[in-house]
Amino acid sequence: MPDTTDRDAAERVAAEIRKLGRAFNPDVLKATYAIYKPLQERAPKDGIEIAKDLAYGPDSRHRLDIYMPASRPTKAPVVVYFHGGGYIAGERSPLPGLIYDNVPIFFARNGVIGVNATYRLAPQHKWPAGAADVGNTVAWLHENVARYGGDPDRIFIMGQSAGATHVATWTLVPEVHGAAGPRIAGALLLSGVYAPQHPVYSPAKPAENSVAYYGSDDSKYAAMSPLNHVKPGHPPVFVCVTEFDPYPLAWPSAALVAELVKCDKKMPWFVFSRNHNHVSPAMQINSAVDGIGAELLAFVTNPA
Repeated sequence: MPDTTDRDAAERVAAEIRKLGRAFNPDVLKATYAIYKPLQERAPKDGIEIAKDLAYGPDSRHRLDIYMPASRPTKAPVVVYFHGGGYIAGERSPLPGLIYDNVPIFFARNGVIGVNATYRLAPQHKWPAGAADVGNTVAWLHENVARYGGDPDRIFIMGQSAGATHVATWTLVPEVHGAAGPRIAGALLLSGVYAPQHPVYSPAKPAENSVAYYGSDDSKYAAMSPLNHVKPGHPPVFVCVTEFDPYPLAWPSAALVAELVKCDKKMPWFVFSRNHNHVSPAMQINSAVDGIGAELLAFVTNPA
């Protein structure tokens, strides 16, 4: 259990997140950074080694950083984090050393190889480029992660928002991952959008950033949607949605959970993050108010 200071900090942060409300926009993103930046500045970062800016492909955004336990284990699980940004923006380290480096730092401090990766963006690179880059990262890790102490047979892919969309697409859509399959041990999805449009949940015209990535021909959207590709034999999936995810960003997680339940006849690993907004769950990881890290580690340890 957290000490009194941690509980006080958690209550203070929760109150600040509640004040921001259910909307999500650049101002809310900036305000959320401001909430978690001082917490991450004080967060522990000891016991790790880092290999920075490694190329996993030819594009300038085909880059990743590897965070390793200083003890240099062999055949440790691997977790790769893919940032959000609405398909058209985003960086793996918008606040270097803090957010979102906190994610691989957390895993490395807990005996796991943590990886932080970028991917190509729309409108220059349309569907399925983001998901394909998840696969390109997986392929590179299969070939190279053992030299950093990782187990190629235990690669987990994790994403937030658009990053979760790309992770889900690589994990579930055969057209994207191909005959070899996704070649992962599990997928961790934080507040992703798993369909560009849905006739029941989201009949309105898609947002401009979605059109930039998926294109304007909505007759193709169903085939692009991970919701329509949940089939028996898929890798284990961890789903997180938050209390203050706005409706356009909340229904896809509920719909994905429903599809997973129908497919597997059981609930997937599911977390409802109270007192969190669209981006705050990832920003809290490894801090004094981290309420999700233990769940993530438990999934990586035993995803079945």
